[in-house]
Amino acid sequence: MTIGATIRQLRQEQDITQEQLAEALGITSRAVSQWETDRTAPDISQLPALANFFDVTTDHLLGVDIKHKEEELNKIYSRINKYGEKGDQKGLEKYIREQLKTYPNDPVLLTHLASALREYYFGQCNADTEKLKKEKSNEIIALCERALKYYKPTENNSFPKQQLIIHYIYDLHDKEKAKEIVMSLPNVGCTREMFLSELYEGKEALARRQAALLWSFTQMMHNLFWNISCDDSYTYEQKIEILKADDAIKEIITGGKPNFFNCELSVNAATEAAYYLKLGEKEKALDMLEAAYCYADSFETCPDGGKYAPCWLSELDDGQISISKPCPDTAYDSVYNIIIKPENIFCEAFDGSERFERVMEKFKEKISDKKCVPDFTPT
Repeated sequence: MTIGATIRQLRQEQDITQEQLAEALGITSRAVSQWETDRTAPDISQLPALANFFDVTTDHLLGVDIKHKEEELNKIYSRINKYGEKGDQKGLEKYIREQLKTYPNDPVLLTHLASALREYYFGQCNADTEKLKKEKSNEIIALCERALKYYKPTENNSFPKQQLIIHYIYDLHDKEKAKEIVMSLPNVGCTREMFLSELYEGKEALARRQAALLWSFTQMMHNLFWNISCDDSYTYEQKIEILKADDAIKEIITGGKPNFFNCELSVNAATEAAYYLKLGEKEKALDMLEAAYCYADSFETCPDGGKYAPCWLSELDDGQISISKPCPDTAYDSVYNIIIKPENIFCEAFDGSERFERVMEKFKEKISDKKCVPDFTPT
């Protein structure tokens, strides 16, 4: 069988049109047609991309075998995590576009590119014209929809759905389109975290249950508490009460050693300080600002792989989670940004206060000079 016939057979078996194959490879559908009729053949430089597109071995096309492909993709995913830890979304965009030349139909790469574009152009507000916003929005949506087509029925396709939901709700304010995707998701009782541990025995099963408790459900509760506290129907006193309930749950679950969650505690504390100030309780506001600095400092100076104290988290440490930031800045910047917001009137209210100036000096020593402030708060 010729290479053209092989391409035609693989394409038909996978129910892919010539146009879809051409789009993925960045060529014309006419070129694909000519391959399949053996009028021309793919250039040798296109063979790896073709092999990866159809998920075939070198027995079919002169590309790479499946095992080698998985190894290479895992290396790429690890590199993506490194970019995420630095918050370098522009660098990440460039890196993924280069990898997609070889793996044009990998849904994880496609979705990571959509995520990087969303963080850089919408999260960091670098889409400074309506034309650019529309262009990047269309690309984000197209990438996620393309990724969804390439997931196999047995694979978890929640990543592109998550990106689409976030983009529709927070960037485009189109809740109807978001609702269509949200309603396709399982409820909390039917998630991977609920059942994954049942597939294992002994220590591995225990570690899976602990990870679900700490990373998934604690984070989910934080998101819910935060969004509830933002509702305008609550008084400032009630908003403080809600955030303190969130703080208390983190302290209980982590046994008083919140490690990774110190970044969220720092934002909560700074927000509580703003509410206390609006209530005229200046001393409590200063107490919470000092607490916010301590939480931020604990987060930024925590050693890699920090262990958790309680016995119910015995198998876990911070080295088991990758922290992805939307931009290169720190927890100090996040809190400082809350302090200097004009509507929070900290600088005005504490003009001449030595205690406030000491807190501000600590932050000024730590904050970066980047223009973007990291969003450690839930969206």
